[in-house]
This record gives sequence, C-alpha cells and structure tokens, in this order.
Amino acid sequence: LYLVGAAASLRDPALFRAIADAVPGSPLLPAAIRHWTLDARIVTLVLSVATVAVVSGIARRIWGHREGLAAALLLALAPLHVLQSHYGTVDVPGAFFAALALYFAVAMLDEPSWRNVVWAGAAVGLAASVKYSGGVTIVAPLTAWAIARARGGGSAQRPPWPTLLAVPAVAAAAFALTSPFTLIDWPNAWRDISFEVHHMRAGDDPAMLAIYPGGWSFHLSTLARGTGFIMLAAALVGLAAALAARRRALWPLLAFGLVSFATIGGAQVRYARYAMPLLPVVAVLAAGVISDDLIAAVRGRVHAWVMAAGVAVVMVGSVLAAGMMDHRMLWELAAVDARAESLTVLRARVPSEGSIGLITEPWFSHPPVDYCNGGMALRRNPLWASYRSPIRNLAILGLDADALREQAPDAVVLTGFEIAARRTAGDPRAQEFMNALSELRYRPISRPRGMAWAWAARRPLAQDWLYPFPWIEVWAREGT
Repeated sequence: LYLVGAAASLRDPALFRAIADAVPGSPLLPAAIRHWTLDARIVTLVLSVATVAVVSGIARRIWGHREGLAAALLLALAPLHVLQSHYGTVDVPGAFFAALALYFAVAMLDEPSWRNVVWAGAAVGLAASVKYSGGVTIVAPLTAWAIARARGGGSAQRPPWPTLLAVPAVAAAAFALTSPFTLIDWPNAWRDISFEVHHMRAGDDPAMLAIYPGGWSFHLSTLARGTGFIMLAAALVGLAAALAARRRALWPLLAFGLVSFATIGGAQVRYARYAMPLLPVVAVLAAGVISDDLIAAVRGRVHAWVMAAGVAVVMVGSVLAAGMMDHRMLWELAAVDARAESLTVLRARVPSEGSIGLITEPWFSHPPVDYCNGGMALRRNPLWASYRSPIRNLAILGLDADALREQAPDAVVLTGFEIAARRTAGDPRAQEFMNALSELRYRPISRPRGMAWAWAARRPLAQDWLYPFPWIEVWAREGT
C-alpha cells in the first residue's frame, strides 16, 4: 500500500487531498479511487517485470548467462504470471521480494559477506510486509548460510556466526519499518492475524473443499496449468540434472520451494495465486534443460538434434500457453465483457419498476447492476453505501428456493462463482434453487460465456483463474 501511495503521489499529488476532501456521494472519491486502482496495477506491472530480471540473475548465478536468459523468458511467459500481473493485488509484489531474497541467498554461497546477508534479510522482511506468508522465504538465506558454513575452505569463505542472527534481525527491522501499524496497533493486528489463521485452517467454501479435497494436488495442478504444463516438466528435468551435478546453489531455492508448497498445500483456502512465489523456482529449474549439466549427462546417449528439439518444445509450448491467455483476455476486452453483455440484456428485458434477483450482494462477477458493487463489505460501509444506484430493484436471494418463490423477481442472475461449484459438489440447495427456477417458469435468456465454469466439469478452475472471464447466465420469468 505504501508503494501504491508513493506511485499515486508522484503521478497526481492532489489525489490525497481529493480523498480527504471527499464527502459521501460526491464525484471526487470515485474518481480518486479509479486513479488509485490504476496506479496499483502499474506498480504490479513494474514489479512483475522486475521479477523477470531478478529470476534471470538467479539462474545466471546458478547455471550461466544462457540459462539466465531462458529462465527470464520462461517466467515472462508463464500464464499465471501473465494473468496476475494485470491486478493491483499483493501476489506479484510478494513474489518479487521473495525472488529477491532467493537471489541474495544464492549470492551468499558465492560470497557470504555482510552485504549479501543484510540484503537477503531485508528482502525477507519486505516479502512478509507485502503478505505475511512471505516470511517463509527466510528458509532460503538460512539454508544458504548453513551450506556456506558447513563447506570446507578458509575462514574467509565461511560466514561468521553473527551473520546467522543478522538475517532474522534485518528481516524484522525491514518488516517493522514498512508495516509499522502491525506493531503500533498490535491488539487489532493480532485479532486480524488470528482470524486469517483460523480462516486458512477452516476454509471459506465447503463446495470448493469438496471438489478439491487435497491442497497439495490442487496447487500441483495449479503450478502445471500456471506454467503451461511443459515448463513444469522441464523443471523436473532441470532438477534431476542439478542433483546429478550436485549443484549446491540450488538448495536454498529447493528448501524455500518445499516449505512454501507445504504451507499453501496445508491450507483449506485455495487460490491459484498462492503459488505465485513458486514460479521463480520453477523457471530457474526449467532453465536447466539447456544447462551444461544436462548436456554432459546425456552426451553420447542423445543426439544434439534431439536435445535441440526438446528445448524447442519447452520454449514454443511456453509461448503458446502465454499467448492463449493473453489472447483470451484481449478478446474479452476488445469484444464485450460478459458482465456488460448481461447488463444490456437486463436493461432490455426487466421493466424499470421490476426487480433483479441475485444470489449475493453485487460483486465483481456480476453485471454492474449497481454502482456500489464491491460485495457485502462495501455495501454495508456508510461511505460507499451512499453511492448505491441500482438500475432496478435488487432482491438478494441467497441459495434459498423459498426466497425465490416469495419474491419472484423478473430476472435472476446466476454466476459460476456462486452456483457452479456448488452444483458440481452436489450441494442440495443449489439443485433445489435450479428446480425452483424451472418450476416458476424462468428460462435462460442470455448466452453464457467466460472461461467456462462448465457445470458438467468434475473440477472447475480455481476462482482467480476466472476473474476476467466470469461465467454469467440471466434467467427471466415467462412474460417478462
């Protein structure tokens, strides 16, 4: 948030004054928030590109210059990285600082100097400041320290004992400097942290837990899809080559990767974006397919042209995977967003005195039937509630068939986020709600699009894969 604030103040110093002077219902605040959101997305984009550069540096230190270029290209083309780089959220910035910590951890093996130790600790603290779970990155510099300390050689090649304490000390200082209110307002911070810990243990969507009963299998499939499948396979080949060559420089990355994967795999809340910090590790490992280690391992067994063909498959496959994601996003924007299309249908089919039924309060996946469409949290907020301006009367039904029968709105909006996963999981309320729609003579009047939540699919994609491609269907009562 401080990075976004700094970017906003550089671009438009009057922005903060506009927010401070805004009164509920005035046009100042929406305009300021629009600029603020764009600035947040620009910060994400800058750090996304910076992550590509850092990953290039990591692979260059471990393998060489050629592999550094390959790792950079692979990360830049990873579909999950491409998708998340469009959002003003914490995941790409968190992955950037995690990658920075990995870079200095690898540097500690070559030169266990105070400079590298301090920078590694600072990067860990910043990763945790962006997102608390980023604190697990500390295992990388600690692993590097242990390897450097255990190896042979003179005292100049081994880090002194005080540097072991310097890593967590500097990390704590960097965290405190950039997240001061966690300490200043500790009671409220602890309340929120405790809530999130319980939330991650309990989960928030029983339907998704039923569809994805295993966190590790969910995130493994996310990594496969998020790297275009071929890149993850190449990473396994690169890992085998590195282990055969006993490249200790990879061990800090592997230690971080295992701890990070175990952390997200054990949580009951599952989103694809949680795997973002693992993408730099996968890209560096995948670059090993063109390393001298692998060439030496297969020399005499595999012809050079076979090796070249394998590399070409990895690179071309990554280009195609990223290209498909970009093409789909651009097509949605250039043609017509499913939300805008559904809004047009609702305006045309529901009379001005009529009503529109929603399962939840207007949210990002709905047609913008109200200007204040930030879900329950914003619609209950006194400031944002003053911006309510629904196009028709709104009936919030839940998955309650009785509420549908009682209120009988002229049209009902269904989205994949609200009902598809529940139907796939066999939620009886979802099926009863759909039966009530048919019983009351509602019929679908829009063509569902989006990167479909196919109701017949056994395992729909993770929700955050579908943010730009919401599946929406409008049902209207006969005679509306």
